[in-house]
Amino acid sequence: MNFLIQRPFFLISFCSILILFSLPPFGVSIFYWAGLSLFLFSLTTKVNFSKKIIFTFFFIINFISLSWIIQSFYSGGLGYLFLGIILILLLASFISFLSFSVINIVLKIFHNSQLKFFLLPLSLSIVELLKEFLMGGFPWNPSAIIYYKNLWVLKSLPFVGVYGLGVIIHLGIGLMLYSLIRLKKKLSLSISSLVLIIFLSGFFGKEPNVKNIENSLDILLIQPNIYESLTDFDVLDNFQKYEELTLLALSKTSNVDLIIWPEGSLPIDLNNRPGLLSRLGGILDKDQKLIVGSSAIENNQLFNRFFVIDHQGKINQHYDKQKLVLFGEYVPWVKPLLSRFLNLGMNYIPGDDQSLINLPKNIKAVPMICFESIFYYKHINKNICQSNLVLQISNDSWFGKWYGPQQHLANSLLRSVEFGKTLVRSTPSGISAIIDKKGNIIESISNDKKDFLYYNYPLNQSPPFCPSTLNIIMLLLFLIFGGSFLYVRIKK
Repeated sequence: MNFLIQRPFFLISFCSILILFSLPPFGVSIFYWAGLSLFLFSLTTKVNFSKKIIFTFFFIINFISLSWIIQSFYSGGLGYLFLGIILILLLASFISFLSFSVINIVLKIFHNSQLKFFLLPLSLSIVELLKEFLMGGFPWNPSAIIYYKNLWVLKSLPFVGVYGLGVIIHLGIGLMLYSLIRLKKKLSLSISSLVLIIFLSGFFGKEPNVKNIENSLDILLIQPNIYESLTDFDVLDNFQKYEELTLLALSKTSNVDLIIWPEGSLPIDLNNRPGLLSRLGGILDKDQKLIVGSSAIENNQLFNRFFVIDHQGKINQHYDKQKLVLFGEYVPWVKPLLSRFLNLGMNYIPGDDQSLINLPKNIKAVPMICFESIFYYKHINKNICQSNLVLQISNDSWFGKWYGPQQHLANSLLRSVEFGKTLVRSTPSGISAIIDKKGNIIESISNDKKDFLYYNYPLNQSPPFCPSTLNIIMLLLFLIFGGSFLYVRIKK
């Protein structure tokens, strides 16, 4: 350990690795506590960390944890691959700069106060909140994600929220840091033991899967294991694969009310394809509905759309994605030269309709497309509490077989538990899944697999507790940092 402490670069590399293994798909939560505590302990003691070292620590974590995004550019050739690497370097640098900045502000203002032991880790909760709002939002892997496998800890989310759980974790790390520096051995041992017990509890508590429920909405998810490409795709070939797999699944049971195809299942302007819509309707029986992810052009504007289609091929409802992915779905200030180099077409336009989707048997659902499921739900749909479940269509095939699909699933899981909603998510290559309101993954189709699954959503579920904790957490952090600043100024 002395070897690490005396060599800051080796130390931050070791701490970064620990934190990375606390994230999906690994989820070893104790590593986050150990990695961040060791880093902050070294930062606040005798080790003379330069600003470059602090920034590098956060950059290693952010770059590696986001590097799966490069896979989505790879299919477009060298030009796209080069762009993907540059964008991830910039994105990781920006997020690291936020963390680096809040750490240095706390060190400067509270350098002579013991409050810094608590405020340093807590400042990272501020960064998590900033990521919710800046640049359209990119709240990837909040600290609460380390407990995505722990059903016991997940029970707290409806009461404290995703960001509230992060505050609790960071306050605990602050207490650990204080006990280590002030040599409070009993306190340090107690915290360590508690963290270990909580980690071990994650191996227990999974509830059994109950099938063939009476009075249910019967859902069918289709995953044909199609991988997207920026330069090579065939709409009719995609359609045939979805159609064949859907008909095979329907041949095995007649009890299906809702069929779901994922985002981008038909990469075309479906809104103006009456023949294709009629063929889609031909797959269905009279009382069945089909959800399809496709594009739509209206008034010379392009939308990423969630379609609800009936047996006549009519569009009953639709939802347009509101939270668009920067550089993935839109490029600000697109110049002709850049467009020609990257073969860019029209930018997607964000939707603004937050109506609920009316499903068979009087079930109401909140529609979400791709990364929308990792944001604070009330920012996506203000009517979330009046819904029964969340339907997420996504296209995680862009991320290949890396850990991107696992991280996306874990982040979506946190949000569904936070608002007490069953989450039904459909992707073309995985991970398609059904997650109940407690965080149990009831059914799933793994990454890189062709399959389908049935799910019976119970109609008699009681209304869930549907909180709104974001404003409370923001106010709490404001009071903690504001009160700490006033305390230090008055004490002087």
